[in-house]
This record gives sequence, C-alpha cells and structure tokens, in this order.
Amino acid sequence: MRRPVLWSLVLATALPLVAAGPALAGGPVIERGRFQDTFFDEFIFDLCGIVTETTQTQRWTAKVFPDGSETVQVVRSFVSVDPRLPVEKAAGTTFTAPDGSRRVVGKPIQLIGPGGGVTLIDAGWIAFDAEGEVSDQRGPHPSIDADLAEFYCPS
Repeated sequence: MRRPVLWSLVLATALPLVAAGPALAGGPVIERGRFQDTFFDEFIFDLCGIVTETTQTQRWTAKVFPDGSETVQVVRSFVSVDPRLPVEKAAGTTFTAPDGSRRVVGKPIQLIGPGGGVTLIDAGWIAFDAEGEVSDQRGPHPSIDADLAEFYCPS
C-alpha cells in the first residue's frame, strides 16, 4: 500500500470544493482547512515490517473561480513515533481548468532522514487530461521507479 502522496494532492480538490458551493460572481470562493490525524501506518508496516503510529498534519486552501476553474494548495507532513524513520513532507498546488483537466505542481515527496538532511525529493509537475489520464510530467520524480524501502526503511 502506498501513501496517498500525489493522489491526495489530486483528490484534495474534491473534498474542500463540496463545502465551497458555487462560485459567486466576481472573485473566487475561498475555503481553508487543517487536520491532524494519528494512525497505524500500514504503508511503513507493509514496506518495512515496522509497527508504528504516524501523525499526518495537513493544511489546505481551495479557491473556486466564477469560470469553474479551481486551485487547491496542500501542505502536509507524516511524522512517525519511531525515530528510525524519515519525516515525509509534501507541498503542492492543483490547478483544475473548467474542462476538468488538471496540473499538479510542487513537491509531492520530500524525505528528511532521521539524522537530518534530505534523502529523497520529487519535484516538478504532472498534468492530467479531463479523463484523469497523465498527459505530461516534468521534473525529477525518482520515487516512480525506486525501491522505496531503500529510502523509508532503516538499514
């Protein structure tokens, strides 16, 4: 099971916009939120065999514009109680056009090792057509083909 890193950026567009309602004439309708949740980390258990609790903290801002376009900015972190595991951070913005096509820009994964220092970073952007298929991507995305255990699991 993979953490919903990139997909939570993409799917985050749906959650806040349900509450946002229709855009008013003029400027955008803006919604903001924050949550914190501690959970049994199935991702780390499946990947490393380590039983741990992880706290996810997330903030978001959603803007719905009169033309139907939307932006959602998300900043999130995953911090395990096990000090051997890295801290995962992410930040990104999803731009959704009136036709439903989307572009996600940012840093979906930044791992900070237990001793400090960045051990893995994905950055750039990925574009989806109106059907949700990837149409283009740019930037370094080393996690796509990587063995993530090398980055997440203690040696």
